[in-house]
Amino acid sequence: QALTPEGAQWRRPPPPPPPKSPTKLHIYSHRTLHMALRTLAPVLVAVVLAFVDASLLRAHQAPPPDPAAEVPAKTEDGSYKSKLDACTACKAAATGSCAMYKSCVCYATNAFFQFVGIPNANDTENFAWACGNEGGSKYELCFTVNELYEDAFGDKIDPNNLKCP
Repeated sequence: QALTPEGAQWRRPPPPPPPKSPTKLHIYSHRTLHMALRTLAPVLVAVVLAFVDASLLRAHQAPPPDPAAEVPAKTEDGSYKSKLDACTACKAAATGSCAMYKSCVCYATNAFFQFVGIPNANDTENFAWACGNEGGSKYELCFTVNELYEDAFGDKIDPNNLKCP
């Protein structure tokens, strides 16, 4: 500690002030408790949910609907021989799953492309299907429907007996 001259005498500086009041420490402890509870709350919820039977939390799942069409046979190269066969295959796949039934709009295309310099091919019918026309302009809509009375696959809608409620 430095001594300061005052006239001819040297004097020590005054002592430091006493520590803060205990009420300030009390506020800090409430903040700490609050932070601890906020941190532990998700853990406590996870522990409680671990003991809850999972079947109580899961919604009732109905079995998938029966497909509305039979899947046609593919040719030896793995494609369909006509646009109608490709569209029927799309309908069979999409109507056998509620997720696809609600989101799929069937399109089909001939995946054969003529290239310059390559001899004429014997197999020019290589149809494939997709749930959307994002593949380009060669994809054509399979089913033209009236959305008020028919689903995306041309089947009549029964409002009292929905395929996928």
